[in-house]
Amino acid sequence: MSVIIRTPLKADDIKELLDGNTYEGYTLNFVKKTGIDMEFETSGESTKDIVDVVKSVIKATPYGSALYFSVVKK
Repeated sequence: MSVIIRTPLKADDIKELLDGNTYEGYTLNFVKKTGIDMEFETSGESTKDIVDVVKSVIKATPYGSALYFSVVKK
């Protein structure tokens, strides 16, 4: 499964935050960036939805509460 994160700002910071790390049982690996879309391949399982996990991880950063972004499954 893949997720797409759309954000015009802080893309490099989000890539560094997520790439190769595991959160709530999901491991995320960066695939590509196209425009404002960043694609991450996910592996692992959890009782939580991957979209909710990624959103909560980004929102927990110092910039996350003020950042405009969206996360969708691909």
